[in-house]
Amino acid sequence: MSNVSYTHLLCTILKKMKQIISFIITLVLLSCHNSNQSKESTDSETVKTAQDTVLVKIENKIDKSYEIGFYSKSYTYCWIVGQDTLDLGIGLTEYVRDSSVQLRVFNQKPTLFASTINRINQCLPLIKEDFDMDNLRSLYFEPPIFYKDLTTELSLDYINQFGQQNIKHEELNEFLMNSWLEQKISNFLDQFGKTTRRYEIEKFHLLEKQYYNEYIPDSVITEYPEFSIHGMGISVITE
Repeated sequence: MSNVSYTHLLCTILKKMKQIISFIITLVLLSCHNSNQSKESTDSETVKTAQDTVLVKIENKIDKSYEIGFYSKSYTYCWIVGQDTLDLGIGLTEYVRDSSVQLRVFNQKPTLFASTINRINQCLPLIKEDFDMDNLRSLYFEPPIFYKDLTTELSLDYINQFGQQNIKHEELNEFLMNSWLEQKISNFLDQFGKTTRRYEIEKFHLLEKQYYNEYIPDSVITEYPEFSIHGMGISVITE
């Protein structure tokens, strides 16, 4: 083979190699670009989700005319999504006499009790800026019907032990102290070195399913139990 032919062949091979390398680089760049776009999209959604839900603290005005010497401070914590407030509020109050703390949960629509406890735990870092949770003396929740998981568990255990008859408050307290509710409350209180001393449900009675919509209107109650332990909310006294 002449030098001219060899040189021409070598140039042709080099030209082809450059084209192949250029093609490979293009594929790599396109792949990286698509990967980055996907990652940026995921990060953007994550940030957007985090920014959409905001936990806010509201200082409650204490009426000096009759609450002076009674409450030292009071705050409500809630979540805002866009321009809407989630149907869950957590109120905390500190008493002047002994610096004891009361925690109250407010919701007008049914939810899960397990989710409610999770929400309280999420809120704790902000709560602890204003309250010493070692002084937590009581908790208050809406009636069981507002928590589908809670009312289901309690009703099943209740009917197995008592049927559908009302029981005395002492029996009710003993029942709740050994219930699914106590398991959840005990786990929550344990982080503060607290335990449950007793439960109270003012005006306790059994609510039949046909009356559920009076308390939780527009709710699908197909999977709810035939009756629910009911009253003026659930109070948990700690020690």
